[in-house]
Order: sequence, then structure tokens, then C-alpha cells
Amino acid sequence: MLVADRVGFHLTAFVLLLAWLRILGARWGTALAVAIVAPVLMHLAFYKLLRVPLPWGVLERFAF
Repeated sequence: MLVADRVGFHLTAFVLLLAWLRILGARWGTALAVAIVAPVLMHLAFYKLLRVPLPWGVLERFAF
């Protein structure tokens, strides 16, 4: 979480979710699917519904 400002929320959340899901025993396919979809859904919930900006980091040029 210390690098979330520089790297960005999406990539940080992806890596952390993938690592935790694999540690907890999820299959690779399931872990990858959840690690890709969950940060996007979290971003939409925080940014659109709660109006809390999350750091984009290196993906800032792709911000929508």
C-alpha cells in the first residue's frame, strides 16, 4: 500500500488480490478473474457512488 500513490490503485489492488487469492488456495483462473474485475468494481463504487478519488498512478493517461 506504500506504493499505491505512485503505482496506482488498480495495479496495486490487482497484485494484492492475486497474491491473497493464491495464498488462500484459489485456482489461477479464478484468482486472475477476480483480481481483474474487483479493482474496476471498487473504483466505480468509490469514484462514481461515493465520489472518493483513487490514485491512478502509471495508468493516469488511460483515466476515464
